[in-house]
Amino acid sequence: MTSLPKAMRLQEFLRRLSSLPAAENHDQARAQIDETLIAVEDELSGAVFNPDNWRTDGRMYPAQDDSAADVDGYPGVTSYRHRGHETFIAENGAFEIRDVKRDEVLIEKPGADGKGVWS
Repeated sequence: MTSLPKAMRLQEFLRRLSSLPAAENHDQARAQIDETLIAVEDELSGAVFNPDNWRTDGRMYPAQDDSAADVDGYPGVTSYRHRGHETFIAENGAFEIRDVKRDEVLIEKPGADGKGVWS
């Protein structure tokens, strides 16, 4: 099984996400994000998918439902907190993933209607 450093896997995840068609709604965007992350980690992490081991296996996992929160002042936008990232998904399928330590946007993608998360 191939094992690449997490930074390289993250870049591949972002590359694949950017090549997907725009999502039409929140659920479609979340599915794209989750499925893409799982596929990249299955191929490149060297760790078997087992969410119970998220703290120790070095693999990146999709956000869990219990990490979801509404975003004040932005109805229709949901925040999902990960270990070092935060993902914002709008009802229109737009999403943004931020590195919380560097306060840097890693990817932002509009929904199928052409509008972004914050518009």
